[in-house]
Amino acid sequence: MDLQTFQLLLSEEGQKALAEAMALEPTEELFLAHYEKLRKRHPSALAKAALEMTLLRIKARKKFSTEDDMYFDREALEQASGEIPANHRARRLAPYGVIADLCCGLGGDALAFARMGLTVHAVESDPIRAAMTRANAIATGLQDRIHVHVADATTLLLPEVKAAFADPSRRSGGNRHLDPEDYTPSLSKIRGRFPSGFPLSVKIAPGVAPNDIADLDCEIEFVSLEGEMKECVLWFGPLKSTSPRATLLPSGATLIADEMLPLPPVTNIGQYVFDPDPAIVRAGLTAQLALELGLSPLDFKVALLTGTELIDSLFLTPFRVEWSARFHLGKLREHLRAHRVGSITPIKRGSKIDSDEVLKKLKLDGDEHRTIIFTRLQGEESMIVGEKICVNDGN
Repeated sequence: MDLQTFQLLLSEEGQKALAEAMALEPTEELFLAHYEKLRKRHPSALAKAALEMTLLRIKARKKFSTEDDMYFDREALEQASGEIPANHRARRLAPYGVIADLCCGLGGDALAFARMGLTVHAVESDPIRAAMTRANAIATGLQDRIHVHVADATTLLLPEVKAAFADPSRRSGGNRHLDPEDYTPSLSKIRGRFPSGFPLSVKIAPGVAPNDIADLDCEIEFVSLEGEMKECVLWFGPLKSTSPRATLLPSGATLIADEMLPLPPVTNIGQYVFDPDPAIVRAGLTAQLALELGLSPLDFKVALLTGTELIDSLFLTPFRVEWSARFHLGKLREHLRAHRVGSITPIKRGSKIDSDEVLKKLKLDGDEHRTIIFTRLQGEESMIVGEKICVNDGN
């Protein structure tokens, strides 16, 4: 979508086309049929833009609560901070009053900052995305707090801001980058525009290699949402409070360590197996958690813990162990058939086994369900059959 088409989408005719597109409840599969309906009443470019925006609004429901009034493009929506992580970040930055939001994209973080009472200078080099940020601020009634600048985030002379947040692009030429020095702009360029000790927060890919950020003097926070790894955030200057940190949302539960600890000795599998939240694993805090809760690892290279007692912790997903053994397809099939298991949920932790192929070959028939964890136990490919336990439900 070009800027002219987006401006048309904001017009009275464009809003009418958007309302009609929303009423169609479109899907990707029926896009062409819905497009033909809209094209009879609106210019073809507007009909296409209205349908595409409607589909993106539907997809955005996983990230935003005001998605039906907001504007997106596909790539920026995929990279955009969801509302819950953005609100979590905004609470840490709220005391600074006036903030720069660099590489603001669609304005997801800018909206969170503004809702928290901050005055935001949102900077975006892409004119269309900057226009979307402005439109999103208006749609959510936050336009008085968000000032949009179409400019280079590394060179724009900013008004007096007390802190800054940056979400640089992690894609170029169709490729995704993990090293922050390959971002646009790079981490060093972002840091270089602020004096040493300035309160700066930078969002980076959660898959970043530890060596790429090991020498940075900052807090490194890995953030998950409902058990799914979402992002890594670097906190510089006075924003640094510890390192590393794992934060679980929406609960806000957090785990930190003053120093990186070694894992306890590997042990045989117990009555329960515990799967740490991915934020714990990425932050390198599995050993810290194991020591705090009295658990042991099953393998030095796999982040699975075990114990003899059920533990209720937000940082862990517990499984009751029914049976475990070195991986053997025939023995697995025999066990599942003996227990009338007809459906399974596969989980892979450090295993090279193709779980999809295993499922095809098992040919199960029964009314029972099990979870199978394909993993390594003391260096050997293994399988753990059990049941996920919902501790809060008492099951």
